[in-house]
Amino acid sequence: MESETAGRRARRLAIAGLLVIVLTVAAVPVLGFVAYGPARTVSAYFGALERGDATAAVDRLLLGDVTDGWALTDAALQGAPSLPTRVNVTHVEVDGDTATAHVRYDLAGTTRSQDVALVRRTGLWGLFPEWLIDPGQLPRLDLVVDGASTLHLNSADVPVPREGLPVLYPVEYSAGFAEEWFRSDVQNAVVDGTAPEVEVRLAAEPTDRLLTEVQRLVREHLEECATATTLMPAGCTFGLDSVNEFQDDVQWEIVEYPDVSLSSERRRLVTEPAEGTAHITGHYRDIVTAAQMDIDEDVPFTFTASVSIVDGQPRIQPLAASLSGDASTDDGGNLGER
Repeated sequence: MESETAGRRARRLAIAGLLVIVLTVAAVPVLGFVAYGPARTVSAYFGALERGDATAAVDRLLLGDVTDGWALTDAALQGAPSLPTRVNVTHVEVDGDTATAHVRYDLAGTTRSQDVALVRRTGLWGLFPEWLIDPGQLPRLDLVVDGASTLHLNSADVPVPREGLPVLYPVEYSAGFAEEWFRSDVQNAVVDGTAPEVEVRLAAEPTDRLLTEVQRLVREHLEECATATTLMPAGCTFGLDSVNEFQDDVQWEIVEYPDVSLSSERRRLVTEPAEGTAHITGHYRDIVTAAQMDIDEDVPFTFTASVSIVDGQPRIQPLAASLSGDASTDDGGNLGER
């Protein structure tokens, strides 16, 4: 009797075990589709973007090696003007190992919708498939930047490569730079993945520090010119053209410095033409009467120069002379060396 009861118990346990196995096998596809399906992947990706978690977002993408991923960081998401919110995966179509998810979300003040392509890979323990978003190639920010080698992208400092920067999407990015000598206005760009590249143009503007340094360089240049003892100081934007015969060296003094300001001219930075005044004293013989005469007068001039950065430091190059009398100017713009 006891052996018969034990046999029935064993059969029941065996049947229960088989039933568990059957139910588990039957449940795997359902569990895999719900917990590891394409909709779950898309929701996790958009959720990572909304949290500013770039690492979690990248983990949901099918990407090759990315060697220029300076913008694929948390800092490049955090501080963004807008990240996707109110995300809703409306429906999913599965075709073998590929799927398409239709997503609606809010970004930059508008409701948007787009299709997201996914591929299936063998997943956990070989039982649950892993769905990854297949972007093909990440969209890039095509950065057209004058005056800077790095820029501020949202909260990240990133280099400015010629090929642009791959970025996560859909995200609204802000870009700008503020360096020692140049800065730019901040430009916003929405990258939603519908275009392979989104252009961002950042025009350089001189900083107050650059203006102060250029003002110092102009003053230094003119003071050096004023040490000359000739009528036409070489390489300088002032001088006196005279047919009279000067007996001795002359003396120069700058009595009014030009008011220096900066502007762009045909993609180069220049000081705007500004008026200044030099003063000359000396002795000469009048060519007509042969009388000995003193000269003691102001000589107005106009100053302008190009501005460049050489080895990280500002440099100026006076462009043209505006001289008292009949002296001619150099139409080529560059003055000779002193």
